[in-house]
Amino acid sequence: MKVKITFTKGYTLHYYLSVKSGGNVSSMARLIFTFIILLSASVSSAETVKNISAEGSCAIVSVSAEQCQLIALQRARAAAIEQASGVSVASSTLVTNMALTADFIKTYSKGFIINEKVDWLALGSYQKDSKTPPIPEYRVNIIADVKVPERKIKSFGLKAKTNSIVYKNGDKAVVEAKVIRDAKIAIFNIIADDKVVMVFPNEHDKENRISGKGRLLFPDKNTKTELVMQTLDGHQRDAEAFLIAALDNEYARDFTDIFMPLEAMSFSAFFRKFSDIVDYAEDVMLTYEVINPKDK
Repeated sequence: MKVKITFTKGYTLHYYLSVKSGGNVSSMARLIFTFIILLSASVSSAETVKNISAEGSCAIVSVSAEQCQLIALQRARAAAIEQASGVSVASSTLVTNMALTADFIKTYSKGFIINEKVDWLALGSYQKDSKTPPIPEYRVNIIADVKVPERKIKSFGLKAKTNSIVYKNGDKAVVEAKVIRDAKIAIFNIIADDKVVMVFPNEHDKENRISGKGRLLFPDKNTKTELVMQTLDGHQRDAEAFLIAALDNEYARDFTDIFMPLEAMSFSAFFRKFSDIVDYAEDVMLTYEVINPKDK
């Protein structure tokens, strides 16, 4: 998905974040991301399980080769988390619906990968039965370090939602977050090419503290930004996610001390940094689809 940010300065991510004030779109830098996250929530002395070997696969059905490769990698990560946390992760070789892939993302809530080595295996084939032709199948093996969270701090009661779970190109997204005690809030975008970016707070939306029983809307009616959704070039559908995080007000650092707004980070680099604050944080992941009706 593309993000076009058109404040005074412009940026392009994966959906479009654009200015509402009528100004022209200025310079934009294309950043591309993934929809997979292996996240933790409100944890303390998290255990790290090192050198887990796991495999994943994906047969090409109704998705591009690029998307299939990423799904195979995501499944290998899911299998690694399953080994580290003991949580069963549903999986399937075939991918025929991006909505199912979005649901698949939701299973990543019991641990997160902070290091990984990826080795692609020889291209295989998948065949349902002798009456159907074989389908090319991507296979991958990873060696991963997985951090398994353990809850420590008092819950923020963090709840979040988006204004839709399926967007068409050009639709505008809104993220809402609520807490029951004071917190600092950040919104990260996990987009369809294995990168993560912090979209809030940012240069023009800096105030990220909300009081207990308060509510945060992003973008709100007073901001200069919009989240205008867009699939990646050449994609008919993308499944992605927002990660909403609440950080304890008593924690000395804020999200902008740790993450650069609108800067793309690799999957493992992001979660290595996120693990540094996880003792004082709680998070919620919201998955969604973006579809391109014109791309048949």
